[in-house]
Amino acid sequence: MGKKKTRTASHQSHSQKTYSGTEELLGLEESLPGYNHDVVRKIATGLGVQAIGVKSSLTVLDFGAGAGALAEIWRSEFSLKPTCIEIDPVLIQILQSKGFETYENIENLSSKFDLIYTSNVLEHIEDDVSTLIMMRKKLKKEGKIAIYVPALPILYSNFDQKVGHFRRYRRSELLDKVKLAGFDIEKCYYSDSVGVLVWFTLRVLGYKNIKSKGTKKSLLFYDKCIYPISKLLDRLFFRHLIGKNLLLFAVNQSS
Repeated sequence: MGKKKTRTASHQSHSQKTYSGTEELLGLEESLPGYNHDVVRKIATGLGVQAIGVKSSLTVLDFGAGAGALAEIWRSEFSLKPTCIEIDPVLIQILQSKGFETYENIENLSSKFDLIYTSNVLEHIEDDVSTLIMMRKKLKKEGKIAIYVPALPILYSNFDQKVGHFRRYRRSELLDKVKLAGFDIEKCYYSDSVGVLVWFTLRVLGYKNIKSKGTKKSLLFYDKCIYPISKLLDRLFFRHLIGKNLLLFAVNQSS
């Protein structure tokens, strides 16, 4: 994939055992319940998981589980308890306290899974293609993966840098990398169209210059008042045009 980039202190490395911006990431998880539920429902729909109690024998892996906000939704709404991958020791303790089986390294897993999902994680990893290859190796044949990542490099802000993002993805870049990792792509579309305007404001004004940035009150306002508009616009057609995030679904056809 070309010459290896030099890491800065804000970026994630293999030897590093904590995330940059963990406090900000935890705040996002805790203050966006509507957003988190919508992400899980979109992922579940794309992976073919239906109502609670249906296909409960499926094995699911959450790659980069954070504090378990999405894993908890899977457990409560779909009766599926994901196995979690997480490297941050603080987050591992939180996940374990919630009853989730947690591993630091995906290579330590002996079993393969029916489904893998990863939400807002790949952008933290410099060699994302190698990570995708590792995930494919942990999928059963015909197993599916869902990938949710930040989109549009033009939106890259000092907040992205603060929380350790190497990149925001172009749609073509994500498609190419997933194909290179050996997956067969089913579909890929944008999510959170209104979020583009919010993030562009953050990009122009600067994360440090917005007084209400990231406060629980402002995040809850976005979650309750702005994001529902975004969901509606996404459904109407905007998911094919633009969005703050990309959601991709692919299949592992190899044994």
